This record gives sequence, C-alpha cells and structure tokens, in this order.
Amino acid sequence: MRDDGVTAGGATARRLGDPWRELSDAGRGYLSVYFSEPLARWPVREITRPADNKSDPNIETGTYGLFSTCEPSMRNRIVNDGAATVFFLTTRRKHQGRVVSGYYHVGWYTEGTQGAVNRDYALAAATMRFIEPILASDLPEPLATICSAQFRTMKPIDVATTSELRKLCDNRPDRTADYLSEVARVETFARARSGYAYPSWGREFGFTWDDAAGYYQTDAELSKVPNSSKNRKWRCRECGYVIKSGALLKRCPLCKQMATLAPAEEDA
Repeated sequence: MRDDGVTAGGATARRLGDPWRELSDAGRGYLSVYFSEPLARWPVREITRPADNKSDPNIETGTYGLFSTCEPSMRNRIVNDGAATVFFLTTRRKHQGRVVSGYYHVGWYTEGTQGAVNRDYALAAATMRFIEPILASDLPEPLATICSAQFRTMKPIDVATTSELRKLCDNRPDRTADYLSEVARVETFARARSGYAYPSWGREFGFTWDDAAGYYQTDAELSKVPNSSKNRKWRCRECGYVIKSGALLKRCPLCKQMATLAPAEEDA
C-alpha cells in the first residue's frame, strides 16, 4: 500500500493503493461520539480507558475502524451511502456538554479484519482537520441544536448540516499537530506505568501505517461474530486464552492472531 500522508483542512489529499477503494461522496455525514482522554491537554481518544484502551479516531494514520471494532453499523452505512464526512464529538468535563473536536473527510475504505460479513469496513481520511474544541451549545443554529441533541454514539446528518459544520471547522486554526503530539505523550505515559502503551491490547507502542497490512481482511471463510460480550470476556479460538475487554479486539493479545476472538459467555 502506498501512503502519501494525510493532510488537514482541504489540502492536497493522499491517495491509497490496493486494498483500499475510493469512497464516493454523497455530501452527507455523521456525528460520531468518542471517549476522550482525561489525562490529555487536547481531546484525543481515551487511550488509558481501563480494560478498554481506545484506538479511534486514529488520527496518527487518519483511519477509523482499521485497528478497532468500534461502530460497525456507522462504518457500514458510510461505505454504502457515501456519507463521507465524519465529525467527532466528545465530552471533556462533566456538566460541560459535548464539544466538536474535528472531522475526517473519508476518501477510502477496505474490508477490515472481520470482513464485510461483520460490517467491518476500515475507513481512511483523504483529509482531516482537528481544532480547538467548540462547545456544541456555542455553535450557530441549527448546528447547536443538532449537535447538542441526546444520542449515544453516532448520528447521521444531511447535506446542509455537513456543509455548514465543515465550513465552520475549516475557518478555525488547524490543531491536528497538537492532537498528534498529545497521543504520543499519553502513550508514553501509559507505557511508563504499565510497560504497554495499550495494556488491554498487550501493545507496547502506538499505531503506524506499518501495522496496517495485518489488519486487512484475509480469511474468506469468516463467520459472524458479536461485537459485544455480556461478561466482557473473549476466548481466542487459536490459543484458548480468555481475556477481559470492554470491546471486541481484532487481535488476540497473547498469540497475536487476527479475528480469533469470540464471546466467552460460558465463563460468566
């Protein structure tokens, strides 16, 4: 795969080679809510979330759903509907309300580790922009009402809303480099405390494009796997290891095999 680097704010977009396919843009988008890191100075994903370390939005590679199993239904709909712009919202402090932190304009997709049978499409931004977070309630109407509405993880938005929200972000100074630096700082902190940047993954370091090839779909005989476990336990079909994780992982932390975990409900 060739990667020319993801750029911010509408600059020249990168082009990705096989197995990535170009995503058509129908002009619509999504609001996507993520957990933010309480130890961070910028609202990056919650890397240190106990037993559920987060990898998305993975701004260091400009991807979503490549390394994680988060929001398969949203990723599936983006691929099938061409809702190519994903705006990221999070809550930094209790009682503050949600903020808008930035967006991806998705230009590429491919089947992830779990394959299309599990709606596992990996998304890659052609361009992205992260900004000084804006309180959703401070946005001009009707954006304030739309972004402040109660929804849990994601929400589709129409062409007009997508266009106006992107213009607003593009008119703010680009802070993507600050977000990237903060991801690296928090990973270093986590590794100093536990020996791993992502303890629940058994992962010592962060994510780069060098890791991507291992996360593409390769097994044509994949079966459907639930994306959640009632008891937060998962068993690896290759090594038998049972792990505890808040979300389905694409790789077994012990034997490092891909797409081998399934709910271990009998161990409840």
